[in-house]
Amino acid sequence: MLNVETVFKSRDYMTPEQLTIVNEFEQMIETEYALCCGEMKRANTAAVSGNKTANIDEERAIDYSCSEIDAIRGYWYDRLFNIIKIIEHRNPQLNKELAQKYLHHE
Repeated sequence: MLNVETVFKSRDYMTPEQLTIVNEFEQMIETEYALCCGEMKRANTAAVSGNKTANIDEERAIDYSCSEIDAIRGYWYDRLFNIIKIIEHRNPQLNKELAQKYLHHE
């Protein structure tokens, strides 16, 4: 089990509302990280179309559809990047463990 409760360290100075926000965020870090990684991988696979055609118009349409899927992959990447940015300096060990678990796992 990953220790996500150590991302934010100024708890003693937080208001109850701030603590609630921090606690809720910390509880969703691993789920969100896993979701982003999974969706990025799924979009990467879908963006590489196996469809081939000799028709230039169909080829352009296939390329465009792959580009649209890649835009969705970019969305998931941006979400993941933002989580990484939040945790990498606050808890480098957690960042390393999440990357090892979800980014380097095939």
